[in-house]
Amino acid sequence: MGVGTAGTMVTPPAALSGGVLNGKATSLPVPEYPAVAKAAHASGSVTVNVIIDEDGNVVSAFSASGHPLLQAAAVAAARQAKFAPTKLSGQPVRVSGVLVYTFVEQ
Repeated sequence: MGVGTAGTMVTPPAALSGGVLNGKATSLPVPEYPAVAKAAHASGSVTVNVIIDEDGNVVSAFSASGHPLLQAAAVAAARQAKFAPTKLSGQPVRVSGVLVYTFVEQ
């Protein structure tokens, strides 16, 4: 936060909601299937909430749902994803959304 005119506090703009962002990534690393998850026959989808900064980098990622043995791998992959900067009225903005990773037992 910064200080505006007359000493009022200025809060940074909220992140623009982008929904499911898988198709908008310029680079979307595939998560590694954890050995312990394979041994436990864990599979399914993991949803990761992300915030992307004005430069297209993931600055926050945390799992919202999915098998507990798969969540850490999905979050690690999400942190490495890259996006083209999103602009609103010509200005780069932060974007919040989700990435969904599906783990299928082989």
